[in-house]
Amino acid sequence: MSTATMAHVYPIDREELFAFLADPANLPRYYNGIVDLTVPARFTEPGDEVTFRYRVLGRTVDARARLLDRDPGVRLRTRSEADGIPSVEHDWHHEDVDEGTRVTVTMATDGVDSWFGRAIDRLVLPRHLEKDLARSLENIEELVALGFDRS
Repeated sequence: MSTATMAHVYPIDREELFAFLADPANLPRYYNGIVDLTVPARFTEPGDEVTFRYRVLGRTVDARARLLDRDPGVRLRTRSEADGIPSVEHDWHHEDVDEGTRVTVTMATDGVDSWFGRAIDRLVLPRHLEKDLARSLENIEELVALGFDRS
């Protein structure tokens, strides 16, 4: 298992940011690698699921994310799965800070089955997933800077 934790502060109200990030329809707007949603849904209670296409290491795979836990305005925890790549759990925490909202994300990637080959999977794939998360946090920053247009 591979784990990475990243945090970023955004100059925006916590409730507003949480509402945007907790709506799966917005995933393609900010999460790096998500191409589109194939079955849109809402994340309102545990068990809710959304399916999407995700581009990883030159391949596009069909994936699904299931809501594991939700504390409105504070926490959103999901688990994503796709054939051939490890399952990934994201735990998003939102907290008020003087500058706005701090979002801390812990990403845990399950053990890797062979997709490209064990050495590549163990070393390259988790790093790729971490880079996608880091870029996603930057994308959120850009959306906030542009006025968080919800269109």
